[in-house]
Amino acid sequence: MRRIAMLLFACLSLGALSAQAGEIHPALAAQFAGLGAEEPLTVLVHLRTQAPIAALDATLKAAGASRETRHREVTLALQAAAAGQTELLAALAADRAGGGVARYTSHWIANLVVLRATRAAIERVAARADVALVEPNFQIERVAPVGDWRPASGEREIGIAPGLVAIRANEVWHELGYTGRTRLVGSMDTGVDGSHPALAARWRGLHAPWQECWLDALGNGTSFPLDLDSHGTHTCGTMAGLAPNDSIGVAWGAEWIACNAVDEAVGEEFDNDVIAAFEWFADPDGNPATIADVPDVIQNSWGVGTHLGYPSCFSLWWTVIDNLEAAGVVTVWSAGNRGPNAQTIGSPADRATTPTNCFSVGAVDATNFGWPYPIADFSSRGPTTCDVPIENAIKPEIAAPGVDVYSALPDGLYGENSGTSMAGPHVAGVVALMRQANPNLDVDAIKSILMATALDEGDAGEDNSYGHGFIDAYAAVSQVIAGFGEVTGQVTNASWGGVPLPGATLELVGYGWQYFTDASGHFTGRAAPGSYTLRASLAGFAPLEAPVTITAGGSVTQDFALTDVAGPAISEVSRPVTLAGGGLPAPITATILDYSTVAAATLHFRLDGGAWSSAPMAWQAGDSYAGQLPALPANTAVDYYVAATDGLGFAAQDPAGAPGEFYTLLATELVYDYACETPDFQWRVGLLSDTATNGRWVRADPVGTFLSGVPVQPEDDHTPAPGTICFVTGNGVPGGSAFAANVDGGCTTLVSPTFDLSGTQRAFVSYWRWFANLLISADDQFAADISSDGGATWLPLERLPRNRNRWEQAFIDLEPLIPFTNQVQVRFQICDLNLPSLLEAAVDDFRLESYTPSSTGAPDWQP
Repeated sequence: MRRIAMLLFACLSLGALSAQAGEIHPALAAQFAGLGAEEPLTVLVHLRTQAPIAALDATLKAAGASRETRHREVTLALQAAAAGQTELLAALAADRAGGGVARYTSHWIANLVVLRATRAAIERVAARADVALVEPNFQIERVAPVGDWRPASGEREIGIAPGLVAIRANEVWHELGYTGRTRLVGSMDTGVDGSHPALAARWRGLHAPWQECWLDALGNGTSFPLDLDSHGTHTCGTMAGLAPNDSIGVAWGAEWIACNAVDEAVGEEFDNDVIAAFEWFADPDGNPATIADVPDVIQNSWGVGTHLGYPSCFSLWWTVIDNLEAAGVVTVWSAGNRGPNAQTIGSPADRATTPTNCFSVGAVDATNFGWPYPIADFSSRGPTTCDVPIENAIKPEIAAPGVDVYSALPDGLYGENSGTSMAGPHVAGVVALMRQANPNLDVDAIKSILMATALDEGDAGEDNSYGHGFIDAYAAVSQVIAGFGEVTGQVTNASWGGVPLPGATLELVGYGWQYFTDASGHFTGRAAPGSYTLRASLAGFAPLEAPVTITAGGSVTQDFALTDVAGPAISEVSRPVTLAGGGLPAPITATILDYSTVAAATLHFRLDGGAWSSAPMAWQAGDSYAGQLPALPANTAVDYYVAATDGLGFAAQDPAGAPGEFYTLLATELVYDYACETPDFQWRVGLLSDTATNGRWVRADPVGTFLSGVPVQPEDDHTPAPGTICFVTGNGVPGGSAFAANVDGGCTTLVSPTFDLSGTQRAFVSYWRWFANLLISADDQFAADISSDGGATWLPLERLPRNRNRWEQAFIDLEPLIPFTNQVQVRFQICDLNLPSLLEAAVDDFRLESYTPSSTGAPDWQP
């Protein structure tokens, strides 16, 4: 296969270079007319030699290549072509030194360079023989929902969202057994709230380097997914969301990765986040030989602005999309929300170079109507305005639920909105289900099956409202597995009485099909007819392989007895940072699992670097074990680790390098502990200098206010009963409007007493806080600050820019923030600034701890 790919590349590259200069796109020439001599402009520079991906794609299809092979060969071919940028990059570097070039970025997803330079420098680049075209840098626009976000009541539980039932996704889960497990979806949107209960457990970054799982295109410096809008969280929820009593995702068993490139501001300053993002999605770990990091499908709810003067449907950068799909990644495109008139479909969703490219999705109302589902009035219609054969011109390709779609919103919320942005993720989720059923199904085959199995609506046959019709997940997945056979068996523990092994992985080596054992160690899976090597594996056991032959409609049984080779798996060890006040025993818990039984579990500990001691950990329930650190003197440090042994004598510990590695708990002195239940007049509540006209801080029993069923002010303080009082920004009237206690017109401030921390080595502040920002104003936030000079200057403790309408604890180490003096204060400030919002905040259970170790070293301490 490698020889075929390289031969194709060599043949199509010979003679590619000529003496002729590159072309300047007419739209760029028009921009030049109004450009000053030294004014920079960002452009795309396409080199003349491009990898022969169309020919390579055809070769891979003919060979029946696996997705792993396809990804490797296409990526290597693209990178080989981009290696020819050497001379151009050297010239750009020289021109940068001379001031003509501001910056440039090399890409391999297509052989191009994004360049920001003066007109003269751009013209020099265009005159090169190795350059084919220089075109304007395109600007993208998000396909915004039709209306405002409508948060659902915090108490509402959807069960299975109506759109999932309409597309028959629940039948795929329950009857065919596919949930998207083992598959990966990509969110090319405004980001994703990685902490959302419907999504947090399946972010791939929980078990892989975050750089492979989150691309912060906006440069916020984050290593964890976030969404400063709401759009990306909602669309990702429809693809893969699942929480207790909230089945909102089509492929809720799939993992996800994301970037926030679609949150990029429109303007000339940015490089090209879309191209950079697609290149990242094509190979997140930078290794063409691996495939687990590469998404099966990417949902796109954005389009390219038409104000740059492109000729109809022309853009050479679309090669980026083709190359990404040739590498095995399906791209799905929301059609746009500019209906109901004809020819309103967005770009590149309007692209029609083939019957499936770009694969666009219209919206129907499957929430408020039964079958047949009416097309949404806003859903963009075809045909495309592209100059293509008439048989390709009908758009969109398919329709899906896009009205009042219930999904995730940031900060743990759920809500509804409408748009083709809500329809596209339904299709992307179905692609993940199809890829679980057949991991090597190529992109065009997936699209063809989706269209062939769609339920016809509107005019008979394909039309410019519904495309081929309404998506049918059950029919699509059923067609994928037509003619498959079955492999079954049981995996047991050969080292411990043949007990069943749940959670073992069965894989058809080299083909991507994976199956998993249930609680009784049994597995069942489907695959295309053929001869395979079946591998059984489970952490802590030596893997085994066996040959199997699967026949169409037949069933073959293959059992495995695995040998235990490792000690218990220890996880979720509790890791408290401090024990306030010292003295009390500290409970330490851990999850310990071994299929050859846990013979012993032990908690090892030492005080201030002294000798190690130990205490047994007792089984609690399931795989949970608990032990106790003895009563600790204040201002001491306790190191600890957990060890366990299985019935075969294999041992393990957590941390793995113990006792050289360990966890540490500090027994602190309690400087201040305030539950707000009784007055402390040293707190300054709502300063005279505050500018807020409403909702100033008060100490009160919060009454609870709501907006459309969503909590704004808490009904209760945080302190366990009989506690009732907390600090709150204004206090509502029972049954009154949430806006009556809303912070309005400026800032309101709450300032703590002054604390003496002089002589302290470490200090920690903790408090419980509530922050409602329900109209999601981007310029309002919960601000906590600290001062070490009596309030003359302040440094930030934390900022909450988004709604967090629930009690959550903040725990902050003060050592890196301030010098410890006798003038330490904390303040909380809520400001209603420019954009309108509905703001409410509360603070309760404020605590300050200090830690100053003894200078005499480890004492004579007996546990």
